[in-house]
Amino acid sequence: MTRGKIKLEYIANDAERKASFKKRKKGLLNKAHELCTLCGVQACAIIYSSYEPEPTVWPSELDAQHVISRFMALPEMEQTQRMFNQESYTDQRIRKSQEQAQKLQRENKIKDIEILMHQCMAGLLNLQNVPPNYTTEMGRLADQRKQDILARMEELQRIGVVNPQMEGNQVMNFPLVNPGSEVGFGWGNVPYGFDNTDHPGPSFSIPPGNTNAGSSSNPPENDAPGPSFRN
Repeated sequence: MTRGKIKLEYIANDAERKASFKKRKKGLLNKAHELCTLCGVQACAIIYSSYEPEPTVWPSELDAQHVISRFMALPEMEQTQRMFNQESYTDQRIRKSQEQAQKLQRENKIKDIEILMHQCMAGLLNLQNVPPNYTTEMGRLADQRKQDILARMEELQRIGVVNPQMEGNQVMNFPLVNPGSEVGFGWGNVPYGFDNTDHPGPSFSIPPGNTNAGSSSNPPENDAPGPSFRN
């Protein structure tokens, strides 16, 4: 069973605090020894505590003095280049959390746009009801997906996996949806422009005369709620 995450705060109980100190001091010195042995670097550790009359110096006082003297001989800029204290460590964690939050926001927005695109293509949502900023993002995402498909087709052609009858730009360059119209569904709840008779996936072609098809009388059985519009 994995150990739970330890809460980083002062241990109020004296016995528990002392036991934790001894355990972690030993672990810290072992890590310093591993660092020097595995990576071939010089390091020292000096630990003061109220439990011992003298500080613990590793690996020895002479070696520690040598490492400290070498460090102090460096220019001040190099000394502080990778130096960490509680404040700088906390700032770094905050920056990483902010970057992660921004990344998740971008990913969520892309997912919202993809849902809107699928709903527009399936006739579940009129393109005129989509906010202008989302239609712009939908266009950008469609262009990106087009480039991804063309790149994949070129890769498959290069290794000889597929030999399409049409060039990629001929397949992709057509209006899927006329703004303001609803694509609707055809036989078997399959949206117009998709063919599932001979292929497991969609084919990018539209039956003649159906580029501006309206809603049919055979809507999808499960209407999934779309994303909420937000900037």
